[in-house]
Amino acid sequence: MDFPKLVIFDMDGLMFDTERIAYEAWQKTAEHFGFTFELSIFCNLIGLTNQDIIHYVQSVFGPEAPVLKWREYMKQKKKELLEENLHLESFKKKGLESLLSFLKTKNVKIAVASSNEKAAIERYLKTSGVSEYIDLYVSGEEVKRGKPNPDVFLEACLRAEVKPSKALVIEDSPAGIKAAYQAGIPSFMVPDYSKPTSELREMADQVFDSLESVEQYLRSL
Repeated sequence: MDFPKLVIFDMDGLMFDTERIAYEAWQKTAEHFGFTFELSIFCNLIGLTNQDIIHYVQSVFGPEAPVLKWREYMKQKKKELLEENLHLESFKKKGLESLLSFLKTKNVKIAVASSNEKAAIERYLKTSGVSEYIDLYVSGEEVKRGKPNPDVFLEACLRAEVKPSKALVIEDSPAGIKAAYQAGIPSFMVPDYSKPTSELREMADQVFDSLESVEQYLRSL
């Protein structure tokens, strides 16, 4: 592949160690409502917008489940856990800052395209100290359809004025890889909780075990 002109990063689970925190929050709040929240359920939520998460959880636990109350309680618990971790160096995924710095030396535009809310994106980038590397970001609130639809990635390309074929998506979630594939954007998968299936391996151009491995590969181009 040619070196990309734009690299689009997913945020949760890819740039920051938020999926572990989210899973813990789901588990703790599930107990409060008398449910058991299995890892397989959580993996299917990764990369989805808030509204799609609500719909999926409702479909799993049934129409009588108080999913809206549960979701709000979960978000509050997640916020508490994030406050304990947000300022830690370990909150950033290993190799993140080095990769961002390397891309800047190559004059590559850097975008963040996340299903998360705009305020959360801004806070994570600023608090972690990596906002200086980011040229633009697109939140799940700013597009009509969330991942696995391609809207958020196509919007990032539009704002960066880079053709999808000249961009690169780096993702940890199945929904994100499917979205990049639909957008016609080459993609690298760096799995966090969701392990790559044979279908995802066919959609992704490469699968790596870390952001450090991504940097090593890009340096070889």
